[in-house]
Amino acid sequence: MKKLKALKAVYSYMFPEVRKAIYETVLPQRLIRFAHDPTPFQDFMGNFFQSPEKMDAMHEPVLQKWVDKHPCLKGIEDFKFRYPTAGSEEGIREFMTYVANQGLWYIHVLKGEYEGYKAVATTRTALTLTGYPRPLYTVELTPKEALKQKGKWFFISNPSARDGNIIPNSFINKLCNAGNYIFYDLAYLDSTKYHEFDLSHPNIKVVVISASKPYGLFYWRWGALFSREEEIPGLVGNKWFKVVPSILVMNRILDTITPVQMVAKYKKVQRGIIKNLQEEFELPFQCSDAVLLSYIKDRDLKNIPPKKLKVIEPFRRGDGYRFCLKPYFEEAENG
Repeated sequence: MKKLKALKAVYSYMFPEVRKAIYETVLPQRLIRFAHDPTPFQDFMGNFFQSPEKMDAMHEPVLQKWVDKHPCLKGIEDFKFRYPTAGSEEGIREFMTYVANQGLWYIHVLKGEYEGYKAVATTRTALTLTGYPRPLYTVELTPKEALKQKGKWFFISNPSARDGNIIPNSFINKLCNAGNYIFYDLAYLDSTKYHEFDLSHPNIKVVVISASKPYGLFYWRWGALFSREEEIPGLVGNKWFKVVPSILVMNRILDTITPVQMVAKYKKVQRGIIKNLQEEFELPFQCSDAVLLSYIKDRDLKNIPPKKLKVIEPFRRGDGYRFCLKPYFEEAENG
């Protein structure tokens, strides 16, 4: 049986444009003259020798630059509190800790959602009246089941980790109109074509962003949490404990890379990969909205022999299958 090289978990592909931005941040062009002139290091290292007041706030203009470059986020300016985070996971972890200590017992997700929600929730403990800690419990629902809920907390990624596709604003607004509250995870933002994400509903309480998936900065840990109304105690100290090199790299990326152009370029690569997979495995692989992913829905497998389905069974998520194409992007880059 042929082996599918795709990954079950989504590990980032560091695009060549991103690698270039990293090199330009850490290794200035004048570095070659260091033997005679020590000033090149001032470009990068000089950021670490500012006054404490400037260092405490150095992430703020970068976050504002990120906001300014994302007019697709309707209502993001209404979120009063902004915190730099080490990717989206830190924001997820600290917010779950916060709501657990506010008395929340359950979070709700769509079936096939990002597995990190459940993994983090099981470790988020709050002291009960008896003094014993308890975890947050995760309830997985189909989209139809989700729309029947009222007054629940939903953790939703959009573009969705379920299949890499964009969830319509109408679906999320219906959840909000039913009295549910939304933790909105934009971890895949900048990896799809332009789309307006409506964050204006007052029941969308928290938004997190990350550079891991769209830019391949998984191990660089850059992200942020935006809270509409409430301060998140576990993140207040991040003005001191943020990852400064990652913020500097992201600042360079914002100055040199246009997400729409990146997506347009790598959509062509994605389509080529999917065409090859369709021919090699004779299965209906589809291009996800997110360039790094592919998906197959159950409805498209009606006439496929069971023997052929074994190759994709490990990739099951919700009502279909999801595939991370990182190995194929690396192969394409290497010719």
